[in-house]
Amino acid sequence: MSDAPAPDLPLQSEDPELAWHLKLVRRYLGAGPYLDHRCAGGRRLRRLAQHGPATGFTADAEVAALAREEAPGCPVVTDPAELGDDAFHGIVAVDGTGALDDHAVLDTITVWRRVLRPGGRILLQGPDAGGRGATLREQPRTPGDRDHARWAELLEEGGLRIVLGGTDGLTRPPYGRVPAGLELRAVASAMQYASGRLYLPPGGGESAVFIAEIAGP
Repeated sequence: MSDAPAPDLPLQSEDPELAWHLKLVRRYLGAGPYLDHRCAGGRRLRRLAQHGPATGFTADAEVAALAREEAPGCPVVTDPAELGDDAFHGIVAVDGTGALDDHAVLDTITVWRRVLRPGGRILLQGPDAGGRGATLREQPRTPGDRDHARWAELLEEGGLRIVLGGTDGLTRPPYGRVPAGLELRAVASAMQYASGRLYLPPGGGESAVFIAEIAGP
């Protein structure tokens, strides 16, 4: 899939991460239909639907109701069995996947492989427990925490091929005593957000971010 031109989506100051995700979808995943997997509401689903048919999935009935309210006209299901085979060209998984244990992540990948069309791609973002953000906050590691390398292992174990891997950067200041508005270490992430690309190297931020597709034979 070609590296498409950046979409004409303004970087919204109230939610720059959402705007970045949408730009990544248009650049690296291409046209829909889209699945917003484990959606936390309907804001992103509504924006995805501006560029192709979009469906939401969440196991939480209350969140599903909120998503339907915020994204009227978009289907939202609570059972993955309701998602059709080969139904989606792009899967967005940037909410909630970090709360799953390794076995549940692999089960989720099995669902993705079933519902993703040939040539389709996945955008995954999950917490990077070994990233610079966690290090700067002196965040202790606990059993089950995943760093970028472990996320990559799970994707490949589940039968996916990583097209591109990186990080969101230092997107959640303050870090230490430096006020958020003066945190020069966050400039690189702001520039990446504005570019609509994924180029910051793994381990340098808050999250592990991947573009993936089903591995060939």
